[in-house]
Amino acid sequence: MKLTTILLFPVLSLVLAGCAGYQLGSTLPEDVQSVSLSIVNQTDEPSIEVAVMKAIRAELLMDGRLEIRSQNEADAVLKVTLNSFDLNALAFDRDRGSLAREYRMVLCASSVLYKAEDGEVILENPEIFGESDFPYVADLTTAKLGALPTAAADLARKVVSIITTAW
Repeated sequence: MKLTTILLFPVLSLVLAGCAGYQLGSTLPEDVQSVSLSIVNQTDEPSIEVAVMKAIRAELLMDGRLEIRSQNEADAVLKVTLNSFDLNALAFDRDRGSLAREYRMVLCASSVLYKAEDGEVILENPEIFGESDFPYVADLTTAKLGALPTAAADLARKVVSIITTAW
């Protein structure tokens, strides 16, 4: 029994020492309890900012750490800029080699969280990706509309995780 305790203590000490410097919790300052959202679409794809705004709002509500308010009432502003919208062919029809059967939608964005009062940057991320794979059906426009909510949700999950979770 004594030998187990003697051996267990150094092992436990090494494991806990390996975690030194790690912090679990929020990256947000204590005075930031609410946020307003600003989504800017700099892509050629029309109206994708609507799906991204909806997805980020849903993710913030689900996370629960930040209240969503208007800009004049919020402690901070989360500005997400959609920088690119890409469709990449993943799989092709065996009979007609040039016809894509599956695509990947990639949304590339940058985000800045800053204090509403003085504009001080709290957190900035220059490149975040949201992706969705989808099959080609009847026409590409319909297929893209079906895949956009999934790509927007993926992007939203990453944006909210970055601003609320510290490791």
